[in-house]
Amino acid sequence: MEVVRRLWDSWQDDAEIRDVATGRFVDRDRLHYIDFTGRWFSVKGPSIVPRPPQGQPVVVALAHSSVAYAFAARHADVVLVTPTDAGHAATIVAEIRATEETVGRGGPPLRILADLLVLLDETPALARRRRAHLDDLAATEVTADAAAFTGTPGQLADLIEEWHRAGVDGFRLRPAVLPDDLTAVTRALVPALRERGLFRAGYPGGTLRDLLGLPRPANRYAAATA
Repeated sequence: MEVVRRLWDSWQDDAEIRDVATGRFVDRDRLHYIDFTGRWFSVKGPSIVPRPPQGQPVVVALAHSSVAYAFAARHADVVLVTPTDAGHAATIVAEIRATEETVGRGGPPLRILADLLVLLDETPALARRRRAHLDDLAATEVTADAAAFTGTPGQLADLIEEWHRAGVDGFRLRPAVLPDDLTAVTRALVPALRERGLFRAGYPGGTLRDLLGLPRPANRYAAATA
């Protein structure tokens, strides 16, 4: 992760000059060797492509335990967690925030998103029936590494609101069946969340960082040069 982040910064944002008259594509003074030497390999750099429009792509880590929380706190922008209920979510959030302090995280805090497998229908009974049908087809109970929610979009909105109060920044919802559960999310859950002020009505900016409320990282080599 250290190597790839250095490579993303190895071109300054204004390194491309595209001067047709002189035939110069880049300003070599704005390209930087990263000169990384680690235990397993070394990388001189710079990258073979310019710096991404977001400065650096968003780094997401899936974490189920303390060791993974520490990795995310050191290297990620977003961490995906797998709580089982609101109390568990609050415990995970508290541990991650404490871990950020322990590892000396710099920059913005991690955005904490909860993973949830969802199976939705118009009534709780219909949702349970769909769940039982999936279990029958698989000849076993449908499970995932994340908690599974079975119910109505309104009930899921209640859960999201409760976990949000516990400190979760957002959710990654996994539709159990496509397109059925995805359609239920977009047509029923999203309006319910908007009514509660828990979902945006538009898109702030044009990048994933904008959407997640993450700042554009400064280029470490440009700052050193300045």
